[in-house]
Amino acid sequence: MAFDGVFKARFDVSVDKSLTTGIRGAFVEGCTHGVASGLTYLAEALLFYIGALLIARGLYSYLQMIEVLNLVVFSVTIGSQLMAFSKFLDCLFRDTQINYWRPLAEKIAKATQAASDFDRLTRLDMWNCESRGNIRPEISGTIRFNDVNFTYPERPEAPVLKDMKLKISEGECVAIVGASGSGKSTIASLLQRLYEPDNGSVTIGGIDTRLMDVNHLRDHVSVVSQQPHLFDASIAENIRYGHPSLSRADIWSAAKAANIHDFITSLPNGYDTNIGENASLISGGQAQRLQIARALARPSRILVLDECTSSLDSENQAAVLETIHSAKRGRTTIMITHKLEAMLMCDKILVVHDGEIVERGSYRKLVERKGVFARLARGGEWIG
Repeated sequence: MAFDGVFKARFDVSVDKSLTTGIRGAFVEGCTHGVASGLTYLAEALLFYIGALLIARGLYSYLQMIEVLNLVVFSVTIGSQLMAFSKFLDCLFRDTQINYWRPLAEKIAKATQAASDFDRLTRLDMWNCESRGNIRPEISGTIRFNDVNFTYPERPEAPVLKDMKLKISEGECVAIVGASGSGKSTIASLLQRLYEPDNGSVTIGGIDTRLMDVNHLRDHVSVVSQQPHLFDASIAENIRYGHPSLSRADIWSAAKAANIHDFITSLPNGYDTNIGENASLISGGQAQRLQIARALARPSRILVLDECTSSLDSENQAAVLETIHSAKRGRTTIMITHKLEAMLMCDKILVVHDGEIVERGSYRKLVERKGVFARLARGGEWIG
């Protein structure tokens, strides 16, 4: 019995010590968590107030306010998390500092890399747009790639385009084909100035794209991608997103050109119908045609179709290709595709292999040549 009393006393002492430490730790952690959360909300409230004043006085745009808001709130959030000293002190006593700091160190490394990339891209556009002028020319549809070399910044040791020479005449419809990773989508990215060539130049209408105002350039290059980038809003708002000053008649005209007007008018709310998040309330083919309508609503002379039928079934694919057939009239059209039906509706086919244009011509001529295109066709790369 005496032994029982000794062990019980020791147990009680240990439990009391843990209880006292736990209560103190919970109090400190609760206070620091409250202060950390409060700082984030306080920063948001202060920024909204100051931002509203600056917008009202015409000193800031709404977009500038949102950019500053995001940067400051992210910074305050990370800073407030570092204030949670109770967790750190707890780690000191448990000798688990590494487990505490490892995820934090990973986040810091990722944030530093992201900030570096953001700074690099910002300086890139500033140098091209401000230091070399803001040219806003009349955009024609003649496109040239003059000895273009390119590597992605993340992989400088792996060249993507090698001395690429490419000419697409105004009003021409061209299919760009090749195996995955050959550099097809990179051509579209360079055309939009999402990246700059390492060497050589990309010109539109004889003018180097690096001399153009980037917003003006992108206003005249419409892109329809594989996955429709639509918003949880009405059909009219999604079409108008491509050109905010569109009238109702302009929206109808774009929808008719994209062969989707009849479908829209058959809906109970017509153009005011909400399509849901990620266009979840309409089919894939309808979403693609809606994306094409938005592209046609813009004052663009160049239309880029990047695998826009690859995820559609045969019925929706046929409807979208019929839309593209009418949409490409009067525009320089670039189709990046693996679909045979899409290739056959183009004026010519350019075959990209290992970062170079290795073959060009009609489908029949390329098959008869028995080169890269024919090998890819035999390997089932082209889907009929």
